[in-house]
Amino acid sequence: MNEGQPIGIVAGDSRPDTFVFSVDPNYIPPLYDYVYVELEEVPPGEPEPRKVKVIAQIRSIRRVSIGLSPEHPWPVLKNLSMPHGNDTVIAVAKVLGYKWKGRIYYPRRAPPVGSWVYLADDKLLEDFYAVDEERRLWIGYLVSRPTVKAYLDVEGLKRHMAIIAATGAGKTWTSIVLIEELLKKGATVLVLDPHGEYVAIKKSIVRLGTEYANRVIVLKGRKDQEGDILYRVSVLDLSEDELATIAGVPSRATRIRAVIGGAKKVATQLAKLLGKPALAGLKGIRNVISCAIDAVEIAKSQSKKLEDYTIQFLRQLSLMLGLGDRSEELKMLAADETFQRGVRRLWLALRKDTEPGYDAIRYIEELRKIGVYGVKQIRIEEFLRPGTVTIFNLAGLRAEVQDHLVYNILTRVFMARVRYIRGLKGETYPYPVIIIMEEAHRFIPPKTVRQTRTREIATVIASEGRKFGVHLIAITQRPSRVDQDVLSQLQSQIVLRIVNPRDQDAVRDAGEQLSQDLLENLPGLNTGEAVIVGPVVPAPIMVRIRDRVLDYSGADLMLVKEWMQSFEAEKLAKEYAVEAALKLSRILGGTFDTNNLDDALTKLIGKRVKKTTVHEALLILAREHVWASYDELNGVVSGEAGNTEVKVVLQDGLVECSSCGQKVCAHAVAVVLRAVLDDLLSTPKTEGLWEWWYKNAGNVED
Repeated sequence: MNEGQPIGIVAGDSRPDTFVFSVDPNYIPPLYDYVYVELEEVPPGEPEPRKVKVIAQIRSIRRVSIGLSPEHPWPVLKNLSMPHGNDTVIAVAKVLGYKWKGRIYYPRRAPPVGSWVYLADDKLLEDFYAVDEERRLWIGYLVSRPTVKAYLDVEGLKRHMAIIAATGAGKTWTSIVLIEELLKKGATVLVLDPHGEYVAIKKSIVRLGTEYANRVIVLKGRKDQEGDILYRVSVLDLSEDELATIAGVPSRATRIRAVIGGAKKVATQLAKLLGKPALAGLKGIRNVISCAIDAVEIAKSQSKKLEDYTIQFLRQLSLMLGLGDRSEELKMLAADETFQRGVRRLWLALRKDTEPGYDAIRYIEELRKIGVYGVKQIRIEEFLRPGTVTIFNLAGLRAEVQDHLVYNILTRVFMARVRYIRGLKGETYPYPVIIIMEEAHRFIPPKTVRQTRTREIATVIASEGRKFGVHLIAITQRPSRVDQDVLSQLQSQIVLRIVNPRDQDAVRDAGEQLSQDLLENLPGLNTGEAVIVGPVVPAPIMVRIRDRVLDYSGADLMLVKEWMQSFEAEKLAKEYAVEAALKLSRILGGTFDTNNLDDALTKLIGKRVKKTTVHEALLILAREHVWASYDELNGVVSGEAGNTEVKVVLQDGLVECSSCGQKVCAHAVAVVLRAVLDDLLSTPKTEGLWEWWYKNAGNVED
């Protein structure tokens, strides 16, 4: 059509915020396309009316028949000769405003009935949605105009943002695009990643340019994860209840909690009075519990009094610490009131039976395996750097631990910015921080649903973070399960497809920027299409998110491909089994095949290996990267199965696995099999060792 030619005329209800127009049937625009009408308006600061182009977006479009209705019988309808255009096309347009001296204003007048309606050209739309180059983040294209780029205003992030979508609609994809753009602006970005989906960014970061090669830090939430730096939290800063909760002790297990609380008091005072901070760590707490159990057993065989228990407890501590006859230290401990309260609490929890003590040790040991909780915390400059994205990998951690670690890091980041802005002493960080919280409903649910520590600090950041340069981007597929006080303060929203009515209501209740007609259209959005409202855009906008450059690992699985890989893994596992059986026959001097491979490995390791464990180990070999080395002097096989570290002492049947402890697990067997397949155990240097050991192979520990 010719430029400037009208495509319709205002012919129905007309208001300052919306109007209805009849459409030229030869030029019917698609849903969500843009039109404009010319009005006389008085822009702010102007003395008299000026002619302006008021931009509007088509929110609904329908055809109305003339002279026909659904009530007409089919025999009549099918014989009618209906000419083309024998209907009326009616569109409803939502007014977005007009641009005047770089700002968008809403009109005060309704378009007069009979006004011509024009299709907005690309240049007009580019100017209407323009963002200054130094502030803009390229997010995608207008849904109805794939040639017009859409930008976010980075300054709008000061008032926080939510990314909301049903599963698979593109919310993580959108956040990856945002990360790319923020890195180009030199932002400090912290990603809270509960599933480890963002870790893949590190391997693909050079696609943005070689200058970004060192701009990604993967912060590990547990020591056996993939990552660069292990996050560390000081146990000294934890309360007794906090420690018990993080360890996973149920709230109703009061005696176990009492043991942990009493042991923490004692361990803390030991560290203070003896000047040894390490004594207050998890290992120190575990040792205190062990001493308490031994002391109770001795005291119960004597007078069963607190005084006798205290004496025995001090003796056990003295032995543990190697104090010997240094009575001055023991006198200091015995006289300390906090120490006494801890001792009394341990006595009351253990005097009936010591089972809660052993349970407490198990909980503490499980927490120790994570490796994060020690006596020193990581320095903030180790994991936050300008122009860098830090991905906090929380995958594989219990919900209580994830919640605590997120609460801990958010509190530290927020307080570091507060101290910097106010010139206070202590840990500081000099640059604004963008925090991206994936699965926000995990960390900031409504109070009526679940109590979390993260909600406390998230509420503070949402209400006060703007003043101190801490800005939150919360991502969720269930906005109805996010605390509404927090959600309502995330003033910008990127909303992709939402189907659940409760979630639509939650989005509407969180703010008034998303109009009812847009809410009704959310289920009809295609994957990757979004409605964006709030300070990050000049006016509400519908976009198709652009292609991302960086990778992430949260994409949907290809079912057939995954199933076929399982067949391939089983086939490769069988081939490994045949080869391993042949090589073990040579090493051990017996005759083994795939049916008794478990017996061969039992002889090799010195501890019973189950058939199911062998099968699991063979599948690990087929699916994951497994490597092994062999210390022939000590008979030790070491290596990794995936991200799990393993050490096996073949002569003694001793096993250490970073994931499974000391049992003969599939990881351990996979590493031993790798050593067998790589011929590490069949060199001439090992023959003397094997001859000696094989004579004693009948004495296998079960």
